[in-house]
Amino acid sequence: MAPIGPQVPQAEQPSECRILDATGDRFCKYGHRWKLENARAPDYAVGDDFPVYEQSMLMDLRRYNLPPVDGPWRYYEHHRIIYKVSAETGKVIEVLGRMRRR
Repeated sequence: MAPIGPQVPQAEQPSECRILDATGDRFCKYGHRWKLENARAPDYAVGDDFPVYEQSMLMDLRRYNLPPVDGPWRYYEHHRIIYKVSAETGKVIEVLGRMRRR
């Protein structure tokens, strides 16, 4: 006997999953492609106070393909996410995203 009502499609199950040690991100393989399952959200948002004395200021901007600092702000890294932070107030001006080295 056939079931009554609309059929709910079954979610595709991954064939394999891996967690990156550097970021904690989990990637799972669906067929022939890998899908990011849980990107880590930034710890700080625009306007938040950033702990500048506890974090790493980025010095080699070319290494991360970042434009030069041309004002009263600096680039910082926290949990592999780059932030643009005011040198005067210590507040986050912009969340640039994940670190990408060239």
